[in-house]
Formats: sequence, C-alpha cells, structure tokens
Amino acid sequence: MTIPRKSRTPAYERASEFGTLAAVVSVRREELDLRQSELADLAGCSTRFVHAVETGKPTVQLDKLLAVLRVLGLHLAVERGQHGDGVTAGAELVALYDLDHGREAPA
Repeated sequence: MTIPRKSRTPAYERASEFGTLAAVVSVRREELDLRQSELADLAGCSTRFVHAVETGKPTVQLDKLLAVLRVLGLHLAVERGQHGDGVTAGAELVALYDLDHGREAPA
C-alpha cells in the first residue's frame, strides 16, 4: 500500500508562494488523503490539470476547476471588490460597454 506524499511546504507558505487557490486545493486534497491522480479520476480531468491548479498556473479551464473543487467539497465565490476596484455599476459601466448606444436620452 502506497501512502500519499504530503507536501513538505507549510500551507501558509504555499498560499503566499503559489496563490491562495492553489494552496487551498492542495491542502484540501491532502486532508482527504487523495493523490493528484485520484483527484483527477474523481473530477474527470487529467493529473496534469490537478498539478497545474496546485502549482498556481495562471490560466486553467473553469469547468475543470469547478469539477476539482466539487470533489474536494469546495466552491468558488465571486465577491464585489472595494470601491475603486474595476468599474463601478451605473454610468461607468454603461459608458464602458456603450450600453445606451442607439437609445434616446430620457426626457
């Protein structure tokens, strides 16, 4: 019987080194005593994909990521940023995407 290898790098170091998502996925997989290959089988993706997520690859397929998270009992949340982050709702958004193009101005 082969025992899954645990990372020798503490979770807090992984979070700062690879990004929070990568660290959370890696730590949760280890908590469940799953190998990357076992997680990949359960999520319907490749071991290479799981490795990419756990090492903080900046581009991954969302559907595969969601499948991995689902197996781990995790979910992805989107939150509104602080004021000044990105585009705010309202006039800026309308102007940015030209949403009122072709509409008459209100009377």
